Amino acid sequence: MKRNPFFVVWAILLLLVSQLGGEAKKPKIYISVDMEGIAHVVNAQTSAGQFDYERGRKLMTAEVNAAIEGCLAAGAEVIIVSDSHGNAQNIIPEDLNEKALLIRSFPRPLLQMEGIDSTFDGVIFLGYHPKEGTPNANLSHTIWGTKFEEIKVNGLIVSEALFNAAVAGHFGVPVIMVCGDQHVVEEARKNFGPIETVITKESIGFLSAKSAHPRVVQMEIKQKAEKAVKRIREMRPFEIKKPVTLEIVFKSIFDAETTAYLPWVKRINGKGIRVELNNIIEANQFLTALFAINNRI
Repeated sequence: MKRNPFFVVWAILLLLVSQLGGEAKKPKIYISVDMEGIAHVVNAQTSAGQFDYERGRKLMTAEVNAAIEGCLAAGAEVIIVSDSHGNAQNIIPEDLNEKALLIRSFPRPLLQMEGIDSTFDGVIFLGYHPKEGTPNANLSHTIWGTKFEEIKVNGLIVSEALFNAAVAGHFGVPVIMVCGDQHVVEEARKNFGPIETVITKESIGFLSAKSAHPRVVQMEIKQKAEKAVKRIREMRPFEIKKPVTLEIVFKSIFDAETTAYLPWVKRINGKGIRVELNNIIEANQFLTALFAINNRI
């Protein structure tokens, strides 16, 4: 059968266009933002009504904008920002870059990772902090500072960064950048591989730290965010094996006792409980339920 040259050329053009279209797909980025790891947020800046809180909000919003600018410079098309601190109403909406969408307020099913799914290409953690009990770490805690002493997933003691990275990993999405103090950055490099990082502060103690000028930190965040998005193909998801064993050590024996009233929760010692779940998403929802029930409006 004789081939028509026109159709051969047309087929080649279609193939090239489809390949170029695949390469031209613009990244979709998820940014989860906590507050304790923001530069110059060291003490009372984290709570509404306390001294310097409004400055903390401005510094937080500025670091988010720096990351957004970097993502946009690298070609990102969709950027979702998750306010993930306190009541999740800290980022100043009218000061946020207009190209981003903002998720605010609790409760919500996936807490600090609400809205994440497999359509995202990469995750950035801003303002993150070390886990509870980390020596000389500014404002260290794990998810719920007044309640949780320790959280383990499949025997691994996790920080918020590790836990939330596993949530993203459930959907096959890698963490591409982490910003916070030297401890959380060290943990990220150890567990997530050669991702981009920014040390926003050098922790001195629980209520003290040293930081460069905010504009210096923000410029580095912008530069590293741009680089991180351009390097997405090099990043790999942080995944937790299924099923998941979630263990929580509470600070109060009362909380362990009352949580163990639930028939599927096993009390393992005075302050500890264990629950068996199908995956990390169910573990996240369990933690969210505990948080929401105890913080209802």
